[in-house]
Amino acid sequence: MSGTGRLAGKIALITGGAGNIGSELTRRFLAEGATVIISGRNRAKLTALAERMQAEAGVPAKRIDLEVMDGSDPVAVRAGIEAIVARHGQIDILVNNAGSAGAQRRLAEIPLTEAELGPGAEETLHASIANLLGMGWHLMRIAAPHMPVGSAVINVSTIFSRAEYYGRIPYVTPKAALNALSQLAARELGARGIRVNTIFPGPIESDRIRTVFQRMDQLKGRPEGDTAHHFLNTMRLCRANDQGALERRFPSVGDVADAAVFLASAESAALSGETIEVTHGMELPACSETSLLARTDLRTIDASGRTTLICAGDQIEEVMALTGMLRTCGSEVIIGFRSAAALAQFEQAVNESRRLAGADFTPPIALPLDPRDPATIDAVFDWGAGENTGGIHAAVILPATSHEPAPCVIEVDDERVLNFLADEITGTIVIASRLARYWQSQRLTPGARARGPRVIFLSNGADQNGNVYGRIQSAAIGQLIRVWRHEAELDYQRASAAGDHVLPPVWANQIVRFANRSLEGLEFACAWTAQLLHSQRHINEITLNIPANISATTGARSASVGWAESLIGLHLGKVALITGGSAGIGGQIGRLLALSGARVMLAARDRHKLEQMQAMIQSELAEVGYTDVEDRVHIAPGCDVSSEAQLADLVERTLSAFGTVDYLINNAGIAGVEEMVIDMPVEGWRHTLFANLISNYSLMRKLAPLMKKQGSGYILNVSSYFGGEKDAAIPYPNRADYAVSKAGQRAMAEVFARFLGPEIQINAIAPGPVEGDRLRGTGERPGLFARRARLILENKRLNELHAALIAAARTDERSMHELVELLLPNDVAALEQNPAAPTALRELARRFRSEGDPAASSSSALLNRSIAAKLLARLHNGGYVLPADIFANLPNPPDPFFTRAQIDREARKVRDGIMGMLYLQRMPTEFDVAMATVYYLADRNVSGETFHPSGGLRYERTPTGGELFGLPSPERLAELVGSTVYLIGEHLTEHLNLLARAYLERYGARQVVMIVETETGAETMRRLLHDHVEAGRLMTIVAGDQIEAAIDQAITRYGRPGPVVCTPFRPLPTVPLVGRKDSDWSTVLSEAEFAELCEHQLTHHFRVARKIALSDGASLALVTPETTATSTTEQFALANFIKTTLHAFTATIGVESERTAQRILINQVDLTRRARAEEPRDPHERQQELERFIEAVLLVTAPLPPEADTRYAGRIHRGRAITV
Repeated sequence: MSGTGRLAGKIALITGGAGNIGSELTRRFLAEGATVIISGRNRAKLTALAERMQAEAGVPAKRIDLEVMDGSDPVAVRAGIEAIVARHGQIDILVNNAGSAGAQRRLAEIPLTEAELGPGAEETLHASIANLLGMGWHLMRIAAPHMPVGSAVINVSTIFSRAEYYGRIPYVTPKAALNALSQLAARELGARGIRVNTIFPGPIESDRIRTVFQRMDQLKGRPEGDTAHHFLNTMRLCRANDQGALERRFPSVGDVADAAVFLASAESAALSGETIEVTHGMELPACSETSLLARTDLRTIDASGRTTLICAGDQIEEVMALTGMLRTCGSEVIIGFRSAAALAQFEQAVNESRRLAGADFTPPIALPLDPRDPATIDAVFDWGAGENTGGIHAAVILPATSHEPAPCVIEVDDERVLNFLADEITGTIVIASRLARYWQSQRLTPGARARGPRVIFLSNGADQNGNVYGRIQSAAIGQLIRVWRHEAELDYQRASAAGDHVLPPVWANQIVRFANRSLEGLEFACAWTAQLLHSQRHINEITLNIPANISATTGARSASVGWAESLIGLHLGKVALITGGSAGIGGQIGRLLALSGARVMLAARDRHKLEQMQAMIQSELAEVGYTDVEDRVHIAPGCDVSSEAQLADLVERTLSAFGTVDYLINNAGIAGVEEMVIDMPVEGWRHTLFANLISNYSLMRKLAPLMKKQGSGYILNVSSYFGGEKDAAIPYPNRADYAVSKAGQRAMAEVFARFLGPEIQINAIAPGPVEGDRLRGTGERPGLFARRARLILENKRLNELHAALIAAARTDERSMHELVELLLPNDVAALEQNPAAPTALRELARRFRSEGDPAASSSSALLNRSIAAKLLARLHNGGYVLPADIFANLPNPPDPFFTRAQIDREARKVRDGIMGMLYLQRMPTEFDVAMATVYYLADRNVSGETFHPSGGLRYERTPTGGELFGLPSPERLAELVGSTVYLIGEHLTEHLNLLARAYLERYGARQVVMIVETETGAETMRRLLHDHVEAGRLMTIVAGDQIEAAIDQAITRYGRPGPVVCTPFRPLPTVPLVGRKDSDWSTVLSEAEFAELCEHQLTHHFRVARKIALSDGASLALVTPETTATSTTEQFALANFIKTTLHAFTATIGVESERTAQRILINQVDLTRRARAEEPRDPHERQQELERFIEAVLLVTAPLPPEADTRYAGRIHRGRAITV
């Protein structure tokens, strides 16, 4: 052979040069004038080939060289290349032809260790990957610096890298990876002027291919020649045989050599990244992929009773997202991590999730799963089988690492390549192999039905550098899946035919996220993973690509999780007005209603929070596919529901934006004053009632005409469990204003339902404590439990000081002014050691010192400014005259008055107390309540009811409303002799007349003081009781709107009261509560009239109670409005509204009274029944009812002897509501 030809002057390195194809390549390259270096591991074979070429073709020794090296070892390759370059100066052509056959075994039987080798499996999986992928990669990397411009790299792959090649995963999977590597190398080396191309030989005519096919037939259980016949039938081209007849036959090694010479020569100078298939035109698809173009529908996916194994590398975020999605569908999840570090990081993330999610969070199981130690994989399977999960039903396999080793494949070091080969290629196949082995070992009970196991290989997201290594792994996984599916199907057919009850065949896909790195992309991929693993859906294409722009492709930016899918369309076309919509329950209701298809107006005071909520909801709407999201969510910032003008503006803005309102969600409200009744300012009480209750009526009054006219509407009041239940009130100490307002919201729904129907539904929801920002606290604002804890500590100190002063005043001759002056040094030790101080005060000081926290100034100081102000107000309110500035020079104790530890300890008690009353042992979240509410709104058959999404909360004390039974004992009635009775009221003239006479004439009261609103009322009572007026036993005081001053006047003139009976000054309104459809609403109870109703029927009793509760020896009966057989339906409804709402106050102050020095009895007497049919119908029944009224008042106001006022008895005699 001469040194002329198409390759004359070129230096060519052909790996595996002594093999079947390699030797032909060597001969042809020599014939075309190239100097050829053949490499391999076997020196003898290389030497024999070189000598044969010299002898047969007359090639001079200088044109054929050999280099013995192990191409799978980069160190050996580097030494070999350096030796070649030292001898020849450069390398012009690199032909990566060397490799190995790989084990001819099914996936489950691939040898992983030397001990597993045997016939048909002469090398381990690790060796196969190193030989078939590692060799070519090492040679390209290491030879590239020595290749001049115009050089060529030819990688010899195989057409079987994209064929269903049974039992040959160790061979075809690395070859598929080599195909992707060639494309990436072509781009990288192209910048240096080096072209890279690939040859795909088909089955080459030889004894070797016949042996391979024969072995494959044996593995598949098919007749000999079946595999060869199958592949011959895929060939388009027939060629003439030696006799000239056309036939389908396998290509020859010469055909491969022809292609290689072309790619090595200048004739292919314009080609790079190309492939030449030397296959006689075998019809095998170049790829099997599609894009996921639609959102998943998870509503029908039920993975209950199924377990999914997540085989992870270090992808914590992906694992958390997958776990959440799979659990949403009902699947149990087991997670295996390839490294101890990733496992520890995940456990830390889980602990954080547990802290945020609460006690009901169940952490997933996480175990080590290292493909380099296959026993750890088997241990995970054993664990799953031992935990009654039914074993592993599906698997998700993630890459070994979440990051790419490098942005390039040529300029990369040996360690990164070797780790990639071991972890991402070999490791992935090992996991698949163990899964295949596990599922093949499972057997079904005869007659049982089962789904086939499912597997998803989930790639990493886009890395912004082309995901070069991810693409190599994806190519390998694609071929792994193709052959695994093929093997699984054939094996299942064969086993079923033999009567073996094996699992149905495995079905696998890979989801590729290279085009998308967003959170939406991850959620989209997780949703598709859940659907493909746990539904009957099969996608034949192997590779499923996540689109770069999910929103543009699918019409939604992400897959909706199960709960959102079930909401979409539930309230489509509706318009909702939601107050308090910037956060908390209101914000979540707005969010979920919007997701359900409603258009929403969110109203609140804080513009910034509203805008944040609006943006979040609009973003979610866009994600799930709604259009014109900006028009679906409007906000009304600066809306204070305690302002009537702003409520009117809110309705106008909503109607201007949407034209109508279908749902009114009265959610806005305030926490209230958070004080005991005796310390609560009247204006604070009024503000709470207006914000939480009167605003509800105002909006209802404004929108009900529209709802009636349009024929439908829904009003929902967001009340609270502490607003009570039907026939039972819930005491809520330190929160009476809040409890009353919430009870009123509930009562409003109960009594207005009959008037608003049939067009309008009105209901209430009453959650208990809700886990969320408002409970936990945000920023500088402490949460509910912390606020309650501080209030409890301050009130305990206040109550103890107040009680000690009252106890001292009862026995000490000094005035209250003089007693209070003993506190002015504000020194616990000084008070304890002051011999002039009353025993009660000295003993209290001793307890403060001995039981206090030394780190808190409360152990050395008696009061802080807040407690001093409350104490002064309480004493003033109780009728003690003190200088307003008596505490002006009080030494101010240093902070903290109560330590953080004290507050936290008390807060834990509050929380533990609440948790102990929850049947479910967990508080619902704001989202939970909102979700329940949105479904509740969809029920068109409920009105006048209250729904309690409270976690099963049951309070320890629920004073009920009940019928009158019995009279006080003679001992209690005897205590009335000589007493002073206060009767407060004006409207219930007949009741007050009879009651005054009963006290004076039957039970020996010394005097009755009648406190009325007007002089006319006073004249009326004096006329009715003129005999007692003349006897000097009945006195009247006109209060006007100064009820507190009137009580002080009564105390000053006539002494402190015993029984006090508080009745309304004014009657109930007699106007309609609603108008008819399309009728005039001008005569309907107005917003102002409803506010007056609350003032005269609720606030009136509050003002009296906060005074009387501080009066020694008093007992108080709060009387609600009367209705009779002649009362209107509206009056009957309003009376029930008042009695239900007021009972929340009565129950609360009843409990608070137990904690004060006076411990007065406080109860309620109701003059209205729930059913009108029970009202008296004739004068005789009327007289009976009046007598029952007197008995009821006596029952609750007759003094309880101190020795009888035990904890048990006290609870019976306080907070009750007695119906006459």
